Amino acid sequence: MLDSLNNQYVLAAGRILLVLIYFIGGFGLLTGDIPIDYAASKGLPAFAVWIGFAIKLFGGLAVIVGFQTRIAACLLILFTLGTAFIFHPFWVEGEWNTFWKEISMIGGLLVVAAVGPGRLSIDGRAKG
Repeated sequence: MLDSLNNQYVLAAGRILLVLIYFIGGFGLLTGDIPIDYAASKGLPAFAVWIGFAIKLFGGLAVIVGFQTRIAACLLILFTLGTAFIFHPFWVEGEWNTFWKEISMIGGLLVVAAVGPGRLSIDGRAKG
């Protein structure tokens, strides 16, 4: 079925759907709804939480529009790796599935970092 579609549209849709969770979650930065107390209970300082939410919001937006996509995907990989081990360690009861979901997201982001955003993106248009 996908062979009959133009793969540039499939790549754009996949790229956008992959990072919507980051972009939507990053809106806490704009609304002030950031779980600083929860992060502090895990040993993170407040500034690290603010940086994390900025990465989610702006990194997610960058991948969605395809601007500096590979760099943004790599930042989201680092963010997700941190959240997997700090907030969802697999060795804690009840965190096994969430940890592996985080690792799976890293897999998708690695694909984006490897292949880039495709032609339907700011980066793709800049290449002509």
